[in-house]
Amino acid sequence: MKRLFLVLLIILLPLAGSTRAQMGGDLPSVTTDPSQAFVSGSIVVKGEGAAPADRPLSPAQKRILALRAAKVVALREAAEVLNGVSVYGETQVVDAAAQSDTIRATVQGLVKGAQVIKEAYDPVSEFAVVYVSIPLTGPNGLMARLLPQVMPSIPPAGPLYQPQLPPARALPNHDGLILDVRAHPFRPALINRILTKNGEVIYDPTKVAQEILVERGAAEYTNDIGKAKAILGERGANNPLVVKAEGLVRSTDVKVSPDDASVIFASNQKTNFLEGAKVVFVLK
Repeated sequence: MKRLFLVLLIILLPLAGSTRAQMGGDLPSVTTDPSQAFVSGSIVVKGEGAAPADRPLSPAQKRILALRAAKVVALREAAEVLNGVSVYGETQVVDAAAQSDTIRATVQGLVKGAQVIKEAYDPVSEFAVVYVSIPLTGPNGLMARLLPQVMPSIPPAGPLYQPQLPPARALPNHDGLILDVRAHPFRPALINRILTKNGEVIYDPTKVAQEILVERGAAEYTNDIGKAKAILGERGANNPLVVKAEGLVRSTDVKVSPDDASVIFASNQKTNFLEGAKVVFVLK
């Protein structure tokens, strides 16, 4: 058996390498889990397929059928990642789809509409590779298609945070927010809220204008403070407030300290960065 396995490995490796050579250039980075999609901005998956060997086919037919088989596998992988995306709290896309025919149809439409971003076929091995992508933002992205369907079912987060404001001259001048959640098992979601320790709501993306959510999502996600500042800088926020999370609620909502809550609220009163979703979460 070991000898047979080695023979097969020796045969298959050059064939797979040949297919990779057909792809040319840098290969797309594949999404391994839903949280990674929020960092990269899209779900990207790979499918592999081979031409059927149970009937005679022309070279052109073999290519078409191998690419079709690879795309079917890629779409199945995309559906699996998409179903694991968190909507809010513990609710995932698969849970929302199970409760609504409309949401289920929307999810199926997103998968069927996934864009082929790279493909290749090796005529020697009759083996094909296809990469497909589902964007999270933009007019055809996950936020644009799914959020209007799930928004009515998202429960209110809690009472709004309404502290007493300091004098206007004492208001801080921060124009964006960076939430450092690296010390906690935080999960990116379509709706990530920011709360006080008492559960009062400081930032609720469901209150953000829908066109902003479609364009950029409820927040950005990265793994580095410097990258977070650069992201906000591209949006015109040059003096962001950096806050370390104090804890989580249901793994997707972040709690901050009373002092940080006060500064976030006061800063937003002056620059309205929360209304523009100028928020970045820094992950592990």
